[in-house]
Amino acid sequence: MNKLKTALVTLDNCTLKDALDKTKDLALSEGSDFIVTPNIDHLTRLVVSKEAEVLQPIYDNASLNLCDSRILEKILKLKGHTVKEVIPGSTLTQKLFDDVLTQDSRVLIVGGNDDVISRLRTKYNTLQLQHYNPPMGFINSPKEVEKTLSTIKKSNAQYVFLAVGSPRQEILAKLIKDKDLINGVALCIGASILFLVGEEKRAPKILQILHLEWGYRMMQDPRRLVKRYFDNLVKLPKLYAKL
Repeated sequence: MNKLKTALVTLDNCTLKDALDKTKDLALSEGSDFIVTPNIDHLTRLVVSKEAEVLQPIYDNASLNLCDSRILEKILKLKGHTVKEVIPGSTLTQKLFDDVLTQDSRVLIVGGNDDVISRLRTKYNTLQLQHYNPPMGFINSPKEVEKTLSTIKKSNAQYVFLAVGSPRQEILAKLIKDKDLINGVALCIGASILFLVGEEKRAPKILQILHLEWGYRMMQDPRRLVKRYFDNLVKLPKLYAKL
């Protein structure tokens, strides 16, 4: 698989089909692997966050590192790099659920409330979905982190969908790999499950084509996203300089 190397992060430069094929291979292989889908919010943490020393090794050691952001794609183009295809985590997750997972797949979802998971099970009623929802703030409690990791190990899952928000899910994913807890792959998917069940909606296709999906999402959840996007805008020059 082709690599797109920058000074900050190395991306797997591939198509959605390539990413799906690689994900299937990782799920069926021995040992623990994990997939990240960095966007602008994720990468600015590597530039200005106090957590950078903790987070950088996560992106350096991911089994698959996919460009999730059309804005990131544009920045990389200005730097002379061509991204084959932007692959949002929500798109990858939907394609896995629609086209890849079967009744024989061993699947665990970490995160998401019971109502969301119930709706997911109704929509994909042929799949055997295990579920564990750690408590709020679990990542700051060694006891709760250990309980979550123990649940993941006991699940014997081939596909572990981590839906506990960033950077918690990425930290958890690297722990899964470091401790070699599964024979399969952990995917950092954020709010992807909410899109699958219709709790949150993707932007209309025309806005995605125009690279305006971020604006649509911001209008859907202004209280949470306006500040985040403004902060990221302020940090963009530093990110550009680092890439």
